[in-house]
Amino acid sequence: MNQEIHEIKNLIERINQEHISYLEGLNSKVLLEIHLKDGSSVFVEISKHGLKTVKPDLKKTIQNQVILSFKDLKKLIDNPSNILRFLTTGRVKVKGNIREIFEILEN
Repeated sequence: MNQEIHEIKNLIERINQEHISYLEGLNSKVLLEIHLKDGSSVFVEISKHGLKTVKPDLKKTIQNQVILSFKDLKKLIDNPSNILRFLTTGRVKVKGNIREIFEILEN
């Protein structure tokens, strides 16, 4: 199994355990499209049911989307204040309601 995918799955489990009370209060969904080193992508849905990996088909149905590399995801987890710099330089792309996305990702 790809090491990056394994780390993403561990991260999903950790966030689901630590932030479940916050996630249950979400009204909208966010789709994270995480680009891996090998060129493939992993899609993670953030919703009131928690985080879970999903098929790329949801890309058409979920309005709020964040597109970033695995390397940038790790940097954002370590230092969330990097988000503005990453957005302004184009390293992280956002589609949809940016206010909703920021509220979800902040917590």
